[in-house]
Amino acid sequence: MRRSKAVSALALMTTAALALSACSGGGSGSGDQGGVQDANPGEIGGQDELFKRPKVEDIGEVAVAVEEAFHNYNNNIGATNNFSSTIALSNVQPSPYITELIDGKVVIKIDGDLMDSVKVTSTDPQTIEWKVAKAAVWSDGEAIDCDDFHLKWLAATSKATVKGEDGTEASIFDSSTTGYENIEKLECSDEDKTITTTFFKDQPFADYRGLFSQPGSDSLLPAHILEQKTGVADITKVLPSQNDDTVKQVAEFYTKGWLGFDKSVALSGGPFMIESADLTDQTVLVRNPKYWGNPAGPAKVILKTNTDAQSAAQQLQNKEVQVIAPQADPAVAAQLRGDSAFEVFAAGGQTYEHVDFNMARPLFAQNKDLRLAIAQCFDRGALVEKLVADVDPNAKPLGSLTMMPNEVGYEDHYGDIGKGDVAAAKKTLEDGGWAQGADGIYTKGEFRASFKLGHKIVTRRSDTVRILQDKCKQAGIEIVADQAADFNDKRLPASEFDAALFAWVGQPLKAGAYGNYAQKAKGGSGNYNNYDSAALTEKWKAANAELDYQKRIDMMNEADKIMRDDLHSIPLFQLSDFAASSADIGPISYIGVGGGVTWNLYAWQKK
Repeated sequence: MRRSKAVSALALMTTAALALSACSGGGSGSGDQGGVQDANPGEIGGQDELFKRPKVEDIGEVAVAVEEAFHNYNNNIGATNNFSSTIALSNVQPSPYITELIDGKVVIKIDGDLMDSVKVTSTDPQTIEWKVAKAAVWSDGEAIDCDDFHLKWLAATSKATVKGEDGTEASIFDSSTTGYENIEKLECSDEDKTITTTFFKDQPFADYRGLFSQPGSDSLLPAHILEQKTGVADITKVLPSQNDDTVKQVAEFYTKGWLGFDKSVALSGGPFMIESADLTDQTVLVRNPKYWGNPAGPAKVILKTNTDAQSAAQQLQNKEVQVIAPQADPAVAAQLRGDSAFEVFAAGGQTYEHVDFNMARPLFAQNKDLRLAIAQCFDRGALVEKLVADVDPNAKPLGSLTMMPNEVGYEDHYGDIGKGDVAAAKKTLEDGGWAQGADGIYTKGEFRASFKLGHKIVTRRSDTVRILQDKCKQAGIEIVADQAADFNDKRLPASEFDAALFAWVGQPLKAGAYGNYAQKAKGGSGNYNNYDSAALTEKWKAANAELDYQKRIDMMNEADKIMRDDLHSIPLFQLSDFAASSADIGPISYIGVGGGVTWNLYAWQKK
């Protein structure tokens, strides 16, 4: 799960469809407009459909306005894990499974250009055979093969650790273990083009379609580059059980050698390659000349950073860009829908806004009553009314951290809070021994009901803070705005905040969010607010191994109830996926886990 475009990254799917079609007189959506999602990825062991990219015409150069710049080539570690990088990498790094939007639903398919097949050959123990196409090569001509799969498995399951600043041991690869730790062995055959993963007998993994792949917020990296840079002759000889200088050398390059952008090591195994990236304003993609599948429509794609939705719309109107993907903005949506020169896509997506309390801060760790009072004074209804409803009239406050309102299985576990109830918040504090001071803010002993709410510089997020401040100030709780341009990229993964306002961009698979909430020692690589619940960790881990879909849904709701009781995080609302384009280019739509608006970049055509 990636930190989102506007501030950070989870999600999945409810009863009320959040689709928003274009108004009459304006441009209609060029893609499916969303609908009720069914998170069931398919029968365990069922034969998934192969997807091959279509043959299309060359349309030359396309410019796209995106909200945040590309940051890191290795986006698969806790220190990176940012949606903004996925926008470029989804068409660059190889992924055995990819996503497609069909009738408004996200459907997981095998990348038929990269893979000949992916088959579950046994369920006892669970065994999966991955066959990479013979023609599949990296942009330097080296084969995409078993070495690349092994590197990902090694990074996720290595027993080698490093001591963190807080004294706890963590993986030296800073990678999520989810699913990979269930694999007992990974074997190479057929000139390294066939990979066989055998799972521990009592540890199957239901969401195996997310392993090594975009639906699990993952992808493959060029292992042969790491071998060249580290001097390791054969990465497949480095085993998860090792804790020696060799594995430390591998981890050093894995976590640092692919940070930022260096064209010599940031290779492509997809239809596009990164030509240049300044990590601030512009990223340029060009067709990968070594790509073996059908060439993409655009020959060159310029991703231009623009954090302001209104400005991005102006760029589109001025023909400086042909496509935009800003945060859903009511004024922008109305403006573009009212002009037939543009097409708009809007749908309830897999991204949700929330506030996390840093549970390493004594203020929050020792005062659950304060966390509850904050949850009570938060006016989520006002947030939806003022910031979301004009884009999505069906929107309502979010009631889950594990499922979205348009997802089968969704249950609202937070309906009793987030109502802007000043009286309830004050009563909670006073019942807990807090006393209101002369300045109107409650205190108890060494603690003062005041905290900084950190977020990335985004207009809607600043508006969110102002709305949250209103009722909470009346309740004697002070919220101090704490915005920073590098909040997502730097401060959030470093846990440098009191509380954090951001979003998770999720997948159509439940297992992918495990790393955001699990204990850090048990695979919580994205657990930036230091939530520490053994009960939640074990419940979610058990759900990941449950092969019965309905039972898994029930277990995920049980996991959500545990988090509701702990109140380490407060869900606010589901974000609408939003994109717009000139009416003469398409099809334009949006899949968060697939790179947002660029998920189907290969298919864009002039009309």
